[in-house]
Amino acid sequence: MTLDSLEAVVHATASPRAWRRLVDETGMSSMPGAGTSKRSVDYAAYFYALPTGSSGPLYLYGDLRPSPGAGANARLKLRWELLPEGPKPQQIKSSSRAVGGWPEVLRRVAAGWPGTPGKEAVSVDVTATFVVDEAIHAPVPALRLRQSPVRRGGHQLAQTAVAWSLDPPSGPVHRLSVARLREGELVIAASGRHTLPLGPDIAEALEGAVWQGVARFLKTP
Repeated sequence: MTLDSLEAVVHATASPRAWRRLVDETGMSSMPGAGTSKRSVDYAAYFYALPTGSSGPLYLYGDLRPSPGAGANARLKLRWELLPEGPKPQQIKSSSRAVGGWPEVLRRVAAGWPGTPGKEAVSVDVTATFVVDEAIHAPVPALRLRQSPVRRGGHQLAQTAVAWSLDPPSGPVHRLSVARLREGELVIAASGRHTLPLGPDIAEALEGAVWQGVARFLKTP
């Protein structure tokens, strides 16, 4: 199993001043145009963070934005993706230096997050995408793709992806989809909600919780 991408979205309520302080303390960069508006809620910011130490092959992108229609409410979106091949763009390197890379930027976010810094659990909307080898992790029969195409009205229809909602959820997993990447490999996307403290290990904790929810529907052939 390989984690291809991971996304976490966190919402909170605080004063615009508190959100600006978080931006300053973490080293985020203002979104283009932010700070030029007369609106008091204009604190939108973003960052890139390259992995340091043993953080792995994923880099982290984050952005903080006011929630529509509610200046005191904001959402922070964190997205981990595989590093692109070739030289890293200067914008990514500069932003990563400003926030200390990751996991350091997550320590800064946790320390400045509204509530009880580093201790209060937060509700996270999470989506994870895994690439799996069918020889090791095959979906249970109810989740498998149709192997043979069907014909309808002179057309051949081949099933390339299927999706389900889960009730009750499997751990944090509320929705699950399976798609074929290539022969012998599948892409499994799982999404839902999980509650945990913010901190430098949030990616590892989310990956583990989601994979545990997915693994119940896989078996070794």
